[in-house]
Amino acid sequence: MSFEFIREGRVWLEYPTNTFYLLHTMKDVTFSQTFQQEGVAKRTLHSPNNLFEGSVINRANPADFSFTLYMMDEASLYQHKPLDLLLDYNGNSLNTFNLYFVYQNKSPDVYYKIENAVFTSGTFNIPRAGIMTVPLSGQGTKLTRNEGTFNPSIVGYDTTPSFAVSKEFIVSVQGSDLDNIQGASLELQNDISWTKNDTIHRTQDVTDASNTIYPNSFTLEGRTLGGSITQYIDNTNTESINNLLTWSENASVRIRAGFSAADLQLDINMPNACSFTNRPVFGEVFSQNYDFRLTSNPVNLNTYFTY
Repeated sequence: MSFEFIREGRVWLEYPTNTFYLLHTMKDVTFSQTFQQEGVAKRTLHSPNNLFEGSVINRANPADFSFTLYMMDEASLYQHKPLDLLLDYNGNSLNTFNLYFVYQNKSPDVYYKIENAVFTSGTFNIPRAGIMTVPLSGQGTKLTRNEGTFNPSIVGYDTTPSFAVSKEFIVSVQGSDLDNIQGASLELQNDISWTKNDTIHRTQDVTDASNTIYPNSFTLEGRTLGGSITQYIDNTNTESINNLLTWSENASVRIRAGFSAADLQLDINMPNACSFTNRPVFGEVFSQNYDFRLTSNPVNLNTYFTY
């Protein structure tokens, strides 16, 4: 038997056409696509016993995918290409790419391809003194399974990667550095709406899966960027208690993490661009959470991020 195991697959990203990136990811990769099925009543006055509905299938839903990307310490930024695609604007929309999940130890190669994919969300997880990761999810127009030789030219891939670790963790709110930080996270959500592209004539031409109507374009309806910072409460430290149970509508938030203050792998700087609310968290050790979100509209969102 020749099963396909998740641990044997590799994730490749193609952007632009014929430019490939082999990504360092965790083994939590998922991908799927479903078809829309509509019930059709068959019970009539002449056929009262037809209690089970019929079925009409002619359209596919967008393909869904998710995986977790390791943040890397690299000058080339090849492994951070997904982050560019998550953040960057393309006019008032987002750039699309092709995504591949490949088994190259099969004969022939087996690979799943998602066409015209776009990232719908990404979360920057920044633990205290841990490896930084970014869970990503998105959608695409069509998922296919293919067999044959998969041999793209590799643009960038480090066989001995250096993972980005938050040994140094600097968080600032309203210009003041916070001590005793437990962790922080930041999530970007892209609100994608797929354009309906089926017509009466097109649906009548559908006979099987080979000529099913797939989505082919989308609109970026909005974006949300927000996160949370957790800090232990220290009664002897002014910066630990002066924002407790307060809020602000025009605050600066900056999160920096890396090997050291002179060797940072992530710097998220949102000057006077956020609102936040502060709430206490009661546990064995009391802490507080800054829940914040971006309220400005930068021309280029990626200017707030350095990685």
